[in-house]
Amino acid sequence: MRKISGSTFYFKKLFPALWFGFLAVLFVTSFSSGAEDESIMFLAMPILLAVFGYVLFKKMVWDLADEVYDHGDMLEFRKSGKTQRVNLKDIINIDYTHMSSPERVVVHTKKEGEIGNELPFSLPMRFNPFVKNPLVRELIERVDDAKNT
Repeated sequence: MRKISGSTFYFKKLFPALWFGFLAVLFVTSFSSGAEDESIMFLAMPILLAVFGYVLFKKMVWDLADEVYDHGDMLEFRKSGKTQRVNLKDIINIDYTHMSSPERVVVHTKKEGEIGNELPFSLPMRFNPFVKNPLVRELIERVDDAKNT
């Protein structure tokens, strides 16, 4: 058993807390300023940035699995106290998004599980984002082998 997912603490908890905290400070300081004609724009911008951040985090970060373990012939996904095991032969497709932060892998399965049938997770950080992750390439090959046997 080996862990194939990266840490999600920074992306799921720390960065959103910093983002919304900064916007809250910006909102409070612009609200307390004395000029009413200029403060409307300064009030609207933190609200718009908060909505933008919420949509972006919800779509790209908050759906990520907390941990993914490779057991050889199956993958184990853990998210919010729930666990789902997926056999490699039950995987329909693997989508991989590199050149993003975090790098995302979405495993599509035949069966709906406790977490779902689209299981996104992030990969461990690496230094060269221009090359396709070898872990994903290996996983795709293993899924193909499992389907052909």
